[in-house]
Amino acid sequence: MRALRSADELAQGMEFDLGGFVLPRAEVLDFARRWDPQPFHLDEEAARQSVFGRLVASGLHTYSAAVGHLIRSGLLAEINLAGGGAELIWPAPLEPDQPVTMRLQVAEIRTSRSKPEMAVAKLRYLVATAAEGRVVLDALGTHFLRR
Repeated sequence: MRALRSADELAQGMEFDLGGFVLPRAEVLDFARRWDPQPFHLDEEAARQSVFGRLVASGLHTYSAAVGHLIRSGLLAEINLAGGGAELIWPAPLEPDQPVTMRLQVAEIRTSRSKPEMAVAKLRYLVATAAEGRVVLDALGTHFLRR
């Protein structure tokens, strides 16, 4: 993927296919043990008794993996300066070892009022199961980008 050289290359409505990734079971369990130790992320039997009915990845893990996938894609490598928060929605659970695809949409882009050499972008991360296209993460992240 070609790295953007300036936020000025972005326009509202643009969309980028970032390929896919997988959260392996061992990573799902490790993340849960360290950062989100809820039974439905850690234990098969407890997960069967949960609202999910099976072991599922932490939504926080899914979001973290999506951010990492975006950064590793190289798309924003030359222009990403910082993040400024995110609104997160998990419409469906993600099972370990289930391949997902990721799209990035430019929801909004504007020049920073206080620092005109920067842009403020609202970028929507859409992560969906590769097989069914079921969205498992819909995140609207604020990024500060070099112009």
